Amino acid sequence: MSNIMNTAADRDRRQQIGATRGRDLYWGMTVGFLSNIATLAILSMGSGLDLAISAVILGTLVFVLVNSFDCMDDLKANADDADEEEAQTHFGQKFSAAPWGMFKGLVTLIFGAMALSQLWVIWG
Repeated sequence: MSNIMNTAADRDRRQQIGATRGRDLYWGMTVGFLSNIATLAILSMGSGLDLAISAVILGTLVFVLVNSFDCMDDLKANADDADEEEAQTHFGQKFSAAPWGMFKGLVTLIFGAMALSQLWVIWG
C-alpha cells in the first residue's frame, strides 16, 4: 500500500485540505496581529494590568507559533502526498520547493520580536 494519495478524489481532497489549512494559517496570524494591536493600545493607556497583559502577550505568541507551525507542516505533508504527475506541474514544483523553514523562522522572528518588545515596555 502506497502512502501517496494519487486518485482523482485524493487530488480533490488535497485541494480542500490545502485551502482549509491555508485559511487556518491566515486566521491564526490575523488573530495574532489583532491581539498585538489590542495589547499595544492597552499599553499606551497605562492601564496598570502588567501581569494580565503579559499573559495575553505570551499566550498570543504561543498560539501563533503552534498554529502556524502546524498549518505549515500540514501544507508540506499535503504537497508530499502528490503523485508523480501532480508533482511535476508548475504549481507542484513550486509548492514542493517552498522554504518552510524560512517561513517558520520569519513567523518566530516577527511575532517573537513583537512579544519581546511589548514585554520590554512593561517590565524593562
